[in-house]
Amino acid sequence: MKFGIVGTNFVSDFFMKAASYVDEIEVVGVCSGRKENAINFSKKYNIENVYDDYISMLDDGLIEAIYIATPNVMHCEMTIEALKRKVPVFCEKPFGTNDYEVKKMVEASRSNNTYLHDGIVPLYTENFQIVKDNLHKIGKIRKVVFSFCKYSSRYDAYLRGENPTTFRRELANGSMMDLGVYILADAIALFGKPNSVTSNATLLETKVDAAGTINMVYDDFDVTLLHSKVSDSEIITEICGEEGMIQIDTPSLMNGAYLTLRKDKVKQKLSVDNEYPFMFQLKDFVKNVKAGRIESEKVPHDLSIAIFEILTKVRKQCNVIYDSDK
Repeated sequence: MKFGIVGTNFVSDFFMKAASYVDEIEVVGVCSGRKENAINFSKKYNIENVYDDYISMLDDGLIEAIYIATPNVMHCEMTIEALKRKVPVFCEKPFGTNDYEVKKMVEASRSNNTYLHDGIVPLYTENFQIVKDNLHKIGKIRKVVFSFCKYSSRYDAYLRGENPTTFRRELANGSMMDLGVYILADAIALFGKPNSVTSNATLLETKVDAAGTINMVYDDFDVTLLHSKVSDSEIITEICGEEGMIQIDTPSLMNGAYLTLRKDKVKQKLSVDNEYPFMFQLKDFVKNVKAGRIESEKVPHDLSIAIFEILTKVRKQCNVIYDSDK
Protein backbone atom coordinates (compact mmCIF):
# COMPACT_ATOMS: atom_id res chain seq x y z
CA MET A 1 0.00 0.00 0.00
CA LYS A 2 1.60 3.23 -1.19
CA PHE A 3 1.31 6.03 1.36
CA GLY A 4 1.76 9.75 1.09
CA ILE A 5 2.57 11.77 4.21
CA VAL A 6 1.41 15.33 4.82
CA GLY A 7 3.45 17.01 7.55
CA THR A 8 7.03 16.46 8.68
CA ASN A 9 6.81 16.99 12.43
CA PHE A 10 8.06 14.41 14.94
CA VAL A 11 4.79 12.44 14.69
CA SER A 12 5.67 11.70 11.06
CA ASP A 13 8.87 10.12 12.37
CA PHE A 14 6.68 7.96 14.62
CA PHE A 15 4.68 6.94 11.55
CA MET A 16 7.81 6.01 9.63
CA LYS A 17 9.08 3.86 12.48
CA ALA A 18 5.71 2.12 12.79
CA ALA A 19 5.59 1.57 9.03
CA SER A 20 8.91 -0.30 9.25
CA TYR A 21 7.01 -3.03 11.15
CA VAL A 22 4.33 -3.39 8.44
CA ASP A 23 5.52 -5.06 5.26
CA GLU A 24 2.49 -3.96 3.22
CA ILE A 25 3.28 -0.24 3.60
CA GLU A 26 5.57 1.76 1.33
CA VAL A 27 5.86 5.54 1.74
CA VAL A 28 6.23 7.02 -1.75
CA GLY A 29 5.52 10.73 -1.17
CA VAL A 30 5.89 13.46 1.42
CA CYS A 31 4.35 16.93 1.50
CA SER A 32 5.00 20.02 3.58
CA GLY A 33 3.95 23.65 3.24
CA ARG A 34 7.67 24.38 3.50
CA LYS A 35 9.15 22.37 0.68
CA GLU A 36 12.61 22.35 2.25
CA ASN A 37 11.12 20.39 5.17
CA ALA A 38 9.67 17.84 2.77
CA ILE A 39 13.01 17.58 0.96
CA ASN A 40 14.90 16.98 4.20
CA PHE A 41 12.33 14.37 5.31
CA SER A 42 12.53 12.61 1.94
CA LYS A 43 16.31 12.39 2.20
CA LYS A 44 16.09 11.07 5.76
CA TYR A 45 13.80 8.20 4.74
CA ASN A 46 14.64 7.80 1.04
CA ILE A 47 11.18 8.90 -0.17
CA GLU A 48 11.11 9.48 -3.90
CA ASN A 49 8.40 12.12 -4.39
CA VAL A 50 8.27 15.55 -2.72
CA TYR A 51 5.40 18.05 -2.73
CA ASP A 52 4.60 21.45 -1.23
CA ASP A 53 0.86 21.10 -1.98
CA TYR A 54 -1.19 18.16 -0.70
CA ILE A 55 -3.75 18.51 -3.50
CA SER A 56 -0.97 17.95 -6.03
CA MET A 57 0.06 14.83 -4.15
CA LEU A 58 -3.52 13.54 -4.11
CA ASP A 59 -4.02 14.25 -7.81
CA ASP A 60 -0.66 12.82 -8.91
CA GLY A 61 -2.10 9.31 -8.86
CA LEU A 62 0.88 7.79 -7.04
CA ILE A 63 -0.53 7.26 -3.55
CA GLU A 64 -3.09 4.69 -2.40
CA ALA A 65 -3.50 6.12 1.13
CA ILE A 66 -2.62 9.31 2.98
CA TYR A 67 -1.34 10.08 6.46
CA ILE A 68 -2.34 13.56 7.68
CA ALA A 69 -0.06 14.93 10.40
CA THR A 70 -0.63 18.65 9.97
CA PRO A 71 -1.75 21.20 12.59
CA ASN A 72 -5.13 20.25 14.07
CA VAL A 73 -7.01 23.05 12.34
CA MET A 74 -6.21 21.53 8.92
CA HIS A 75 -7.36 17.96 9.59
CA CYS A 76 -10.97 18.27 8.50
CA GLU A 77 -10.43 19.99 5.15
CA MET A 78 -7.53 17.76 4.13
CA THR A 79 -9.37 14.60 5.14
CA ILE A 80 -12.47 15.49 3.14
CA GLU A 81 -10.44 16.40 0.04
CA ALA A 82 -8.73 13.00 0.17
CA LEU A 83 -11.98 11.12 0.71
CA LYS A 84 -13.57 12.90 -2.26
CA ARG A 85 -10.82 11.33 -4.35
CA LYS A 86 -11.44 7.87 -2.82
CA VAL A 87 -8.07 7.93 -1.03
CA PRO A 88 -8.19 6.18 2.38
CA VAL A 89 -7.19 8.52 5.20
CA PHE A 90 -5.15 7.98 8.35
CA CYS A 91 -5.77 11.20 10.30
CA GLU A 92 -3.48 11.86 13.25
CA LYS A 93 -5.10 12.69 16.58
CA PRO A 94 -6.97 14.78 17.43
CA PHE A 95 -9.32 13.66 14.65
CA GLY A 96 -10.83 17.14 14.19
CA THR A 97 -11.24 20.28 16.24
CA ASN A 98 -14.86 19.65 17.31
CA ASP A 99 -17.73 17.21 16.91
CA TYR A 100 -19.16 19.14 13.94
CA GLU A 101 -15.96 18.63 11.96
CA VAL A 102 -15.72 14.97 12.92
CA LYS A 103 -19.29 14.36 11.76
CA LYS A 104 -18.48 16.04 8.42
CA MET A 105 -15.43 13.81 8.03
CA VAL A 106 -17.44 10.68 8.82
CA GLU A 107 -20.16 11.70 6.37
CA ALA A 108 -17.51 12.16 3.67
CA SER A 109 -16.20 8.67 4.41
CA ARG A 110 -19.68 7.19 4.13
CA SER A 111 -20.75 9.09 1.02
CA ASN A 112 -17.52 8.22 -0.79
CA ASN A 113 -17.38 4.66 0.59
CA THR A 114 -13.73 5.21 1.58
CA TYR A 115 -11.88 4.18 4.72
CA LEU A 116 -11.29 6.82 7.41
CA HIS A 117 -9.03 6.11 10.37
CA ASP A 118 -8.94 7.96 13.70
CA GLY A 119 -5.28 7.94 14.79
CA ILE A 120 -5.86 7.57 18.54
CA VAL A 121 -3.05 5.15 19.42
CA PRO A 122 -4.13 3.31 22.62
CA LEU A 123 -7.50 2.08 21.34
CA TYR A 124 -5.87 -0.09 18.68
CA THR A 125 -3.37 -1.79 20.96
CA GLU A 126 -3.44 -5.37 22.13
CA ASN A 127 -3.13 -4.12 25.71
CA PHE A 128 -6.28 -2.00 25.49
CA GLN A 129 -8.28 -5.12 24.66
CA ILE A 130 -6.56 -7.01 27.48
CA VAL A 131 -7.59 -4.32 29.98
CA LYS A 132 -11.15 -4.35 28.66
CA ASP A 133 -11.35 -8.15 28.87
CA ASN A 134 -10.20 -8.10 32.52
CA LEU A 135 -12.52 -5.38 33.85
CA HIS A 136 -15.04 -7.93 35.10
CA LYS A 137 -12.46 -9.33 37.54
CA ILE A 138 -12.45 -6.18 39.70
CA GLY A 139 -16.20 -6.35 40.34
CA LYS A 140 -18.49 -3.35 40.31
CA ILE A 141 -16.49 -0.29 39.32
CA ARG A 142 -16.58 2.54 41.87
CA LYS A 143 -13.78 5.02 41.10
CA VAL A 144 -11.62 5.73 38.04
CA VAL A 145 -8.70 8.13 37.59
CA PHE A 146 -6.85 8.63 34.31
CA SER A 147 -3.78 10.85 34.34
CA PHE A 148 -1.61 12.18 31.52
CA CYS A 149 0.54 15.10 32.63
CA LYS A 150 3.79 15.84 30.84
CA TYR A 151 5.85 19.02 30.86
CA SER A 152 6.17 20.12 27.25
CA SER A 153 9.64 20.98 26.00
CA ARG A 154 7.95 23.74 24.00
CA TYR A 155 6.61 25.41 27.13
CA ASP A 156 10.05 26.86 27.75
CA ALA A 157 9.85 28.44 24.30
CA TYR A 158 6.41 29.80 25.16
CA LEU A 159 7.79 31.38 28.33
CA ARG A 160 10.52 33.01 26.26
CA GLY A 161 7.84 34.62 24.11
CA GLU A 162 8.57 32.52 21.02
CA ASN A 163 4.91 31.48 20.47
CA PRO A 164 5.45 27.78 19.60
CA THR A 165 2.72 25.91 17.74
CA THR A 166 1.85 23.82 20.82
CA PHE A 167 0.07 26.68 22.56
CA ARG A 168 -1.61 28.58 19.70
CA ARG A 169 -5.39 28.98 19.62
CA GLU A 170 -5.50 29.62 15.85
CA LEU A 171 -4.06 26.12 15.32
CA ALA A 172 -6.59 24.53 17.71
CA ASN A 173 -3.96 23.41 20.20
CA GLY A 174 -3.69 23.03 23.97
CA SER A 175 -3.49 20.38 26.66
CA MET A 176 -6.91 18.84 26.06
CA MET A 177 -6.35 18.43 22.33
CA ASP A 178 -2.82 17.09 22.72
CA LEU A 179 -2.89 14.95 25.89
CA GLY A 180 -6.40 14.98 27.30
CA VAL A 181 -7.84 13.43 24.14
CA TYR A 182 -5.92 10.19 24.83
CA ILE A 183 -7.36 9.56 28.28
CA LEU A 184 -10.80 10.81 27.30
CA ALA A 185 -10.80 8.32 24.44
CA ASP A 186 -9.65 5.54 26.79
CA ALA A 187 -12.48 6.25 29.20
CA ILE A 188 -15.26 6.51 26.62
CA ALA A 189 -14.04 3.41 24.76
CA LEU A 190 -14.13 1.46 28.04
CA PHE A 191 -17.26 2.89 29.68
CA GLY A 192 -19.28 4.70 27.01
CA LYS A 193 -20.55 8.27 27.15
CA PRO A 194 -21.13 9.61 30.67
CA ASN A 195 -24.42 10.81 32.11
CA SER A 196 -22.86 14.22 32.75
CA VAL A 197 -19.52 15.99 32.51
CA THR A 198 -17.97 18.99 34.25
CA SER A 199 -14.51 20.40 33.71
CA ASN A 200 -12.11 23.22 34.45
CA ALA A 201 -8.82 24.36 32.98
CA THR A 202 -5.99 26.82 33.44
CA LEU A 203 -5.70 29.05 30.38
CA LEU A 204 -2.61 30.72 28.98
CA GLU A 205 -2.59 34.21 27.48
CA THR A 206 -3.05 32.60 24.06
CA LYS A 207 -6.47 31.36 25.28
CA VAL A 208 -5.57 27.68 25.09
CA ASP A 209 -5.47 25.40 28.11
CA ALA A 210 -2.22 24.60 29.87
CA ALA A 211 -3.77 21.98 32.19
CA GLY A 212 -7.14 20.85 33.43
CA THR A 213 -9.47 18.34 35.06
CA ILE A 214 -12.48 16.56 33.59
CA ASN A 215 -15.07 14.80 35.76
CA MET A 216 -17.46 12.34 34.14
CA VAL A 217 -20.38 10.80 36.04
CA TYR A 218 -21.78 7.32 35.27
CA ASP A 219 -24.53 5.37 37.02
CA ASP A 220 -22.40 3.79 39.76
CA PHE A 221 -19.04 5.54 39.52
CA ASP A 222 -17.26 8.63 38.29
CA VAL A 223 -14.16 9.13 36.16
CA THR A 224 -11.61 11.87 36.80
CA LEU A 225 -9.26 12.83 33.98
CA LEU A 226 -6.12 14.86 34.75
CA HIS A 227 -4.13 16.45 31.93
CA SER A 228 -1.30 18.97 31.77
CA LYS A 229 1.38 20.20 29.38
CA VAL A 230 3.04 22.47 31.95
CA SER A 231 3.79 19.99 34.74
CA ASP A 232 4.79 16.39 35.25
CA SER A 233 2.91 14.00 37.52
CA GLU A 234 3.38 10.54 38.98
CA ILE A 235 -0.34 10.07 39.64
CA ILE A 236 -1.12 6.65 38.25
CA THR A 237 -4.12 5.65 36.18
CA GLU A 238 -6.42 3.39 38.21
CA ILE A 239 -9.72 1.63 37.59
CA CYS A 240 -10.99 0.65 41.03
CA GLY A 241 -13.73 -1.89 41.69
CA GLU A 242 -15.20 -3.59 44.74
CA GLU A 243 -13.07 -6.70 44.15
CA GLY A 244 -9.81 -5.12 43.02
CA MET A 245 -8.18 -2.61 40.71
CA ILE A 246 -6.38 -2.26 37.40
CA GLN A 247 -3.47 0.18 37.20
CA ILE A 248 -1.98 1.48 33.95
CA ASP A 249 1.44 3.11 33.77
CA THR A 250 1.04 4.79 30.37
CA PRO A 251 -2.58 5.26 29.29
CA SER A 252 -1.60 7.03 26.07
CA LEU A 253 0.03 3.80 24.84
CA MET A 254 -1.70 1.28 27.13
CA ASN A 255 1.64 0.03 28.39
CA GLY A 256 2.21 -1.37 31.87
CA ALA A 257 -1.22 -2.64 32.96
CA TYR A 258 -1.52 -4.55 36.27
CA LEU A 259 -4.35 -6.29 38.11
CA THR A 260 -4.54 -6.48 41.91
CA LEU A 261 -7.42 -8.37 43.52
CA ARG A 262 -8.51 -7.40 47.03
CA LYS A 263 -8.67 -11.01 48.21
CA ASP A 264 -4.96 -11.74 47.75
CA LYS A 265 -3.24 -8.36 47.19
CA VAL A 266 -0.99 -9.90 44.53
CA LYS A 267 -0.09 -7.50 41.71
CA GLN A 268 -0.32 -9.39 38.42
CA LYS A 269 0.93 -8.02 35.10
CA LEU A 270 -1.77 -8.01 32.45
CA SER A 271 -0.10 -6.17 29.60
CA VAL A 272 2.21 -7.74 27.09
CA ASP A 273 5.45 -6.08 26.05
CA ASN A 274 5.54 -4.83 22.47
CA GLU A 275 8.16 -3.09 20.41
CA TYR A 276 6.11 -0.15 19.17
CA PRO A 277 2.41 0.42 20.01
CA PHE A 278 1.89 2.78 17.04
CA MET A 279 2.24 -0.15 14.65
CA PHE A 280 -1.04 -1.76 15.79
CA GLN A 281 -3.14 0.90 14.15
CA LEU A 282 -1.17 0.71 10.89
CA LYS A 283 -1.81 -3.01 10.76
CA ASP A 284 -5.48 -2.34 11.46
CA PHE A 285 -5.52 0.30 8.71
CA VAL A 286 -4.14 -2.09 6.09
CA LYS A 287 -6.50 -4.87 7.15
CA ASN A 288 -9.60 -2.70 6.91
CA VAL A 289 -8.71 -1.10 3.59
CA LYS A 290 -8.05 -4.52 2.08
CA ALA A 291 -11.40 -5.73 3.41
CA GLY A 292 -13.20 -2.81 1.78
CA ARG A 293 -14.40 -1.30 5.06
CA ILE A 294 -14.89 2.41 5.69
CA GLU A 295 -14.23 2.26 9.44
CA SER A 296 -12.29 0.23 11.98
CA GLU A 297 -14.05 -2.33 14.12
CA LYS A 298 -11.77 -1.27 16.99
CA VAL A 299 -12.50 2.46 16.66
CA PRO A 300 -15.75 2.80 14.69
CA HIS A 301 -16.87 6.21 13.52
CA ASP A 302 -19.61 6.43 16.15
CA LEU A 303 -16.96 6.11 18.87
CA SER A 304 -14.91 8.93 17.35
CA ILE A 305 -18.03 11.10 17.26
CA ALA A 306 -18.84 10.29 20.91
CA ILE A 307 -15.30 11.22 21.99
CA PHE A 308 -15.52 14.56 20.23
CA GLU A 309 -18.99 15.36 21.48
CA ILE A 310 -17.60 15.19 25.01
CA LEU A 311 -14.30 16.89 24.12
CA THR A 312 -16.15 19.79 22.46
CA LYS A 313 -18.43 20.17 25.47
CA VAL A 314 -15.43 20.17 27.80
CA ARG A 315 -13.63 22.86 25.83
CA LYS A 316 -16.69 25.08 25.83
CA GLN A 317 -17.08 24.65 29.59
CA CYS A 318 -13.47 25.79 29.96
CA ASN A 319 -13.87 28.65 27.46
CA VAL A 320 -11.31 27.18 25.07
CA ILE A 321 -12.92 28.29 21.83
CA TYR A 322 -11.46 27.91 18.33
CA ASP A 323 -12.48 29.68 15.13
CA SER A 324 -13.98 26.43 13.83
CA ASP A 325 -16.37 26.38 16.82
CA LYS A 326 -18.02 29.56 15.55
